[in-house]
Amino acid sequence: PEFHSASSGAGAREHIYSSTMEFINSILATVPSEPWYKQEGCAGSSAIPYMAGTILFAIGVYCAESYLDRRQREMYKVKDFPVPLGDNVGRIDKNAEKGGTLLLPKLQEKFAAAQSYGLDKIQFGMIHSCYSLLESLGFLVTGFLPYAWDLAARIGAEQLPYGFKVESEIGVTLLFLVLVQLLGLVTELPFELYSTFQIEKKHGFNKQTLGLFIKDKITSTLLTFAIGGPFVSLLLWIIKKGGTNFFFYVWIFMFLFSVFMMTILPVVIMPLFNKYEPLPDSPLKTRIYELADRLDYPLKKLFVVDGSKRSSHSNAYMYGFGRNKRIVLYDTLLTQVKEGEVLAILGHELGHWKLGHTVTNFVVSQVYTGVSFYCFSLCYNSAALYEAFGFDGSRVPTMIALLLFFQTLWAPVDKLLSFLMTVHSRHCEFGADAFSVGLGMSKDLQAGLCKIQLENLGAMCPDRLYSAYHYSHPPLVERLSAMMAQAKKSL
Repeated sequence: PEFHSASSGAGAREHIYSSTMEFINSILATVPSEPWYKQEGCAGSSAIPYMAGTILFAIGVYCAESYLDRRQREMYKVKDFPVPLGDNVGRIDKNAEKGGTLLLPKLQEKFAAAQSYGLDKIQFGMIHSCYSLLESLGFLVTGFLPYAWDLAARIGAEQLPYGFKVESEIGVTLLFLVLVQLLGLVTELPFELYSTFQIEKKHGFNKQTLGLFIKDKITSTLLTFAIGGPFVSLLLWIIKKGGTNFFFYVWIFMFLFSVFMMTILPVVIMPLFNKYEPLPDSPLKTRIYELADRLDYPLKKLFVVDGSKRSSHSNAYMYGFGRNKRIVLYDTLLTQVKEGEVLAILGHELGHWKLGHTVTNFVVSQVYTGVSFYCFSLCYNSAALYEAFGFDGSRVPTMIALLLFFQTLWAPVDKLLSFLMTVHSRHCEFGADAFSVGLGMSKDLQAGLCKIQLENLGAMCPDRLYSAYHYSHPPLVERLSAMMAQAKKSL
């Protein structure tokens, strides 16, 4: 009887397994397994359904994220001010100085505007996400990548002016990327224009003119070509010349490039878009330097940036290497919060530095880069993968190999790691809040965060699942609750 029972259990498991595989294969059979356009010499679909799997994964992610979007959309339709947030802000008002401005009435007054702003953004985002999915699937099914590569090769060989020819793989790669970049610029432009000049303007945030928008777009595109061209050329050359251990040399190159970009971004690139001026001598400036000295933060320069010429959103950030640190305050922030609240917000930002969050994130990004390129090296010669997407597997370009690897095999890993980094980021934000509270800035930080939420029309009714998946910063009500609990323990 025992043998018969074990045999029955094994048979049931075998039946479930075979039924499951039959169901999966039936689904895969309905999904395109090869593109319409294929390069000459391409063998077509492979035994492993790479293309079908990529399509199903993209649809699955879209459906899951759309579900979260719909949950959040319903939260933006709520008419009543959230009770937990009201309770927390009410405690802030109760403990505020006499004669001070009460925050709860102001938040309640702006609640409807914040809901409307959030609803407009998420509905627009859902439309944009749907278009992005359709565009991605259309490119896969039609064979856009092999077609664009062949087009770039023809342009380089026959259609450049003055008889100039580009036939090397790196040269054709640059032409290919220019075509893809320009197409992406055209397809995304309507969405960017609507977001900036309709949604942001409707809710009182957009301050930039159409001329400034166009200037920014041209400048950023030229910078992409100027920096991206040499970067891609060096990356491909290293992969070609690096042998079987090319991933190690790529990792070193990516590390050096990251340091290079972190160095030139604030001093060369960002001043092309905004004006940075030293913070004028004032009690605030003195107190910021005193706070930096208190924490042994080597602050060398303190700037104000004219963020108000584009938007009324506010921000503050730090950057720099070694003993040469700098802090940047948005001019909008200085008009939205009080002096003590600015210090508390900087106490939070300095907490990220003091607690090692900045270094940790940089190390994690470098490890991620090294691991991803190591995994790419294992799949580099997978002809079946490239032929599944319409390329001749015997001579696939290196850039195409990179694109297909990160678009297919690495995509699930990247999605999972992105979510884990979001969870980590929220943990770091709680830690930085606690650090600022430990400096004796709890009341000012709570009030400052409420005012930033108020001025930026932040979400006051976040859905639990949506915020857990998308928010790199915890919702305001969670941050206030954590700080109040910490302050209560310290009594």
